[in-house]
Amino acid sequence: MTSLTLLLLLQDNPRPIEVPNAMGAHTWFIILAVGAFLAWSISYSLQLHKEALERKKGRAELSRQRDGLLDQIAELETQKEAESITDKKYKQELKELKFRLSKVIDRLGAKS
Repeated sequence: MTSLTLLLLLQDNPRPIEVPNAMGAHTWFIILAVGAFLAWSISYSLQLHKEALERKKGRAELSRQRDGLLDQIAELETQKEAESITDKKYKQELKELKFRLSKVIDRLGAKS
């Protein structure tokens, strides 16, 4: 036996040897990484939900604009039939309303 083991055996009150936890830092790193991933996933999910609500509201607004423009065109047709609007003004307003309607329909088609 070596002298060191002999000294340890001869001690009156032996103490346990404390070894530092080699995985302590690794464990905390894993906990922090998983926590960061969970926080990111929740944030991403909330962002997707918010964007979906905005798209839904935008689509409803575009549908409302389309219906309004169609009503204006119908009113313009009624005025023309009643001859309460000049032919030149009718053509000009109809052209403008159709242009605006085509823009709204294009945006509606792009969002679907």
